[in-house]
Amino acid sequence: MRPRPTIADRYSSLLKATEIALTTPTTEGVFQGMCGVLKEVVPYDRAGLSLYDPDHDSLRIVGIYGPHENSIYRVGYMLSRTTCQTGWVFENKTTMFRRDLETESKFPGDKLMIDEGYRSICSVPLVVHGNSIGVLSVLAARKNQLSTDDAAIVEEISGQIALAITSIVPRCQNHINTRLVCPRCIGAAGGKTTVSKYREDLSNWGRKGGRGRKHLYFS
Repeated sequence: MRPRPTIADRYSSLLKATEIALTTPTTEGVFQGMCGVLKEVVPYDRAGLSLYDPDHDSLRIVGIYGPHENSIYRVGYMLSRTTCQTGWVFENKTTMFRRDLETESKFPGDKLMIDEGYRSICSVPLVVHGNSIGVLSVLAARKNQLSTDDAAIVEEISGQIALAITSIVPRCQNHINTRLVCPRCIGAAGGKTTVSKYREDLSNWGRKGGRGRKHLYFS
């Protein structure tokens, strides 16, 4: 049985995650780097990163860590906001952790995960300034392989992923689930310098017409 991570282990993993968030220039690089860190302290087998796609009003898988060669869940795959765990977590800004998918089945997509050999799952919302931008999920092959302590560690790492993503792909903090950037919010936040920096985004806004995490959920 794998020993439980110590406080020092968790602190070390958080420091590594922070360094990755500050130094990695791409979303894929951030995700893969942090999954490696997470693997040192959480016994999972696969991880997936999904970000909200406003053009399709769905969550798009943008990163996968671990075996997935024959999986339906590939980069680019769209996840519904209403019929899967990822969507529920995104909508409710609440971590969902299930120890045994076979006995705790809730969503139509659960059978697909079971058929692919996964039995336990933890999904954590990526929340920035009270807005959900996506979801980080980790899956394990055995039931009860993940614990509440593991869920807490995933939450810690997810915070760093969320901040890194928003720095790589800047969006209006008040209208985060849209590709447009609000000129009023940009101007209020940084004045003329910031408006100049995002001049192209503001032009896009004009052409198009201008317009916190909750508690851990256990099933």
